[in-house]
Amino acid sequence: MSVAPDAVPDTSVTRVQVVLAARGGRRAALGDAAHALAGDAARRLGADHRVIVLRQLDDDPFPAANPLCRPFDVVVEVQAAHTDDEVLLDALAGDGSLTDRLGAHAHLDLSGVLIGSPQDLIVTEPTPLRYLYFMRRRAGTSRHDYFDHYFHRHSRFGFATPNIAGYTQFHVDPARSQAAASRLGVGSVVCDSVSELHLDSLESFFAGIGDGRLGAEAGADEETFVDRENSVSICTLTEVIPP
Repeated sequence: MSVAPDAVPDTSVTRVQVVLAARGGRRAALGDAAHALAGDAARRLGADHRVIVLRQLDDDPFPAANPLCRPFDVVVEVQAAHTDDEVLLDALAGDGSLTDRLGAHAHLDLSGVLIGSPQDLIVTEPTPLRYLYFMRRRAGTSRHDYFDHYFHRHSRFGFATPNIAGYTQFHVDPARSQAAASRLGVGSVVCDSVSELHLDSLESFFAGIGDGRLGAEAGADEETFVDRENSVSICTLTEVIPP
């Protein structure tokens, strides 16, 4: 199974992900500060918006697949349908700045912000764990060709992955992300998309992929359009923040 050849990505939902890199020894403190920031954002935005904090697992096995790039420690995610970017960014900025609230715990120059549209190809409610793969284009691949292949053809590997609850492609808009980085005072993460698998447990996930053949096939396909060496993969604990 894959996305229909004539399918068009849904742009009705806006998502912002603030991806944070902790200072040495400040990982737990950053998680707590990001949780407080997310709580304030949730109260400002209300029930029509979703706010989630994603904290990287302590013994995360996935970053070893991309050893050239530093993984992220915490992700604060806000999203809503038919909402302007500024509404979400204002909620995250609050009455101060990310420098004031997170700068003691995060290297904000190594952090960043992504804005775009999530494509929930296998729909699910938030699960205990989420795998995120921050993907960059291969040299010589245009954005049009990248997303055409990613959405219409590479998606078949997400549909074929056993023992997952959901599969999302987050399509990132670089111009909007750059403007958001300037607004929030963080670095700009050059990332074209985020592939996300929503998991109930790592044990069931690894049991499902078994002999690794599906992963090898997906990796071979990625080599045709993804700069895998300069992409980043992490697995996180999921916490939905109530309004």
